[in-house]
Amino acid sequence: MMNTGIDKTGLFYSTLQANKERGIKKELDKDAFLQLMLTQMKYQDPTAPMDSKEMIQQVSQLSQTEQIMNMSKSFQNMVSSQLTLYRMQATGLVGKNAVVEDNKMALKDGVTQNVIFDVDKSSNIKIEIYNANEKLIYSDDLGVLPKGINTFSWNGRNANGVAMPDGTYEYKLYRMENGQKVEITGLDGGKVEAVQFEGEKFYVIVNGRKFPISAIKEIAGETKSDPDEPGDGDKSDDKDKTEEKDKV
Repeated sequence: MMNTGIDKTGLFYSTLQANKERGIKKELDKDAFLQLMLTQMKYQDPTAPMDSKEMIQQVSQLSQTEQIMNMSKSFQNMVSSQLTLYRMQATGLVGKNAVVEDNKMALKDGVTQNVIFDVDKSSNIKIEIYNANEKLIYSDDLGVLPKGINTFSWNGRNANGVAMPDGTYEYKLYRMENGQKVEITGLDGGKVEAVQFEGEKFYVIVNGRKFPISAIKEIAGETKSDPDEPGDGDKSDDKDKTEEKDKV
């Protein structure tokens, strides 16, 4: 049997000692790679030494990998900082009035709230209503509607005139353009009651329902009266002071 000149016991012991001194790591970092390479060189077969070109290539690859990992960590830190900033900004929405995109309506005792939608130009509008099983139960041609905010009221019955059970229904609105259906969204609005965070996703609670932050179409501050503007009470006080002055 040919003696390769490699002491396997010594190689194992040297590597084990290096791990103990440095601590056990699950990933092969630069220091561990260099330690392993030096150990290989120390116990290499004199008749078949390591290829210097291959060694340089391995070192180069390790350096590139380490740079990519450092860049990845920096990017993750940046994303984490941005998410924290976005969360702080999102909490400022609480208490403001929001208009959000919506395509659902609740049916209760045969009554639903009006479907509200915005038409960017006068168009022929069609609506389709689906049940919880995503089955089309009703459709209607609303005719040509003017540009601006429009509404539709559903009577809670399907295409055959049968009353539908209470529940949440989805609707789809279309604008007819050159014989093609172009989907448009419905609208809902109210005060932002809360903001919820689920991982990297943000949601607002409006009218007790959860909407993704991307559904917000418009934000407006809460309407408040001007404290500097005199009210009826102030005018009354001014009148009393004037009368008192006249008496004097």
